[in-house]
Amino acid sequence: MRGFTLVELMIVIAIISIISAIAYPSYRENVRRSNRSEVRALMLENAQYMERFFTENSSYLQTAGATPTAPVLPNLVSPRGAVGTKVNYNIAFRALPARSVTTYAIEAIPTNLMAGDSCATLTYNHLGQRGTDGTLSDGMTSDTCWSK
Repeated sequence: MRGFTLVELMIVIAIISIISAIAYPSYRENVRRSNRSEVRALMLENAQYMERFFTENSSYLQTAGATPTAPVLPNLVSPRGAVGTKVNYNIAFRALPARSVTTYAIEAIPTNLMAGDSCATLTYNHLGQRGTDGTLSDGMTSDTCWSK
């Protein structure tokens, strides 16, 4: 008689289940960290763009018309060029306060796969201050969100 007994198969299934229960959450957290890292890099690229824009225009807003308007950032989604459900973050420009030509914030708003992220919305302003908006969870702080 060759083969496996039902008990042996059940033991193998139990071992695989235990390993999966430990490994999958760790994998998911590593994917989230990677996504956060990518959006932080894109936000910093946008901030560099805004500083060059300010140098050329003496304003963070486009003032050619009657009403100042926000400039179009080079990176509006993360990952770069993603569409539909592949978008992890929507990146937005916000004048602080509204219509101010000398202050701004760039926000990375989690969506789709990252919608339940424990870091909520990542922010970066004209002074180089990094922060978060929204309710942080899982013991995260603004500093840990920007470093992990």
